Amino acid sequence: MNGQILFITDGSPSADAAGQMATEMSLALKLPLRAIFILDEGWKNFLGDEWINTSSTRMRFYHWFEDGLHKHSEEVLSEVAERVKENGGEVETELRIGKTEKLIGELTVENETAILVLPNPHATAPAATAGLRYNLHSLAKKVKCSIYIGPK
Repeated sequence: MNGQILFITDGSPSADAAGQMATEMSLALKLPLRAIFILDEGWKNFLGDEWINTSSTRMRFYHWFEDGLHKHSEEVLSEVAERVKENGGEVETELRIGKTEKLIGELTVENETAILVLPNPHATAPAATAGLRYNLHSLAKKVKCSIYIGPK
């Protein structure tokens, strides 16, 4: 088997379990692991309450929130990298911002991908707190590699 194992994460418990699975596959198959934390670009489109009704307050809030998202993504990716490296595996991590399904499709062809590992899209809480959003049926038509879904 050639290529990489591409692990997509959002830091959710399902993604953590999927990441463990991706790590084990990477080590067993001796394939490099590429872990990508995706921030859907849609997060900037939500509106706040009246307390952020001025543009300066809204921009301060967005910067604060974005900084928190970046810090969280760095923590998640460093945990994945540490797990792989301590077992002698090869790992690359990256944060991407964009439309989730489009990015996943692009990432599978940027570098040859043998296996795509995703968090379970049905494992998150209600829509307001959901992590990655993607349509598995649509995504399966776009990618040419095997897809593994993390547990619920």
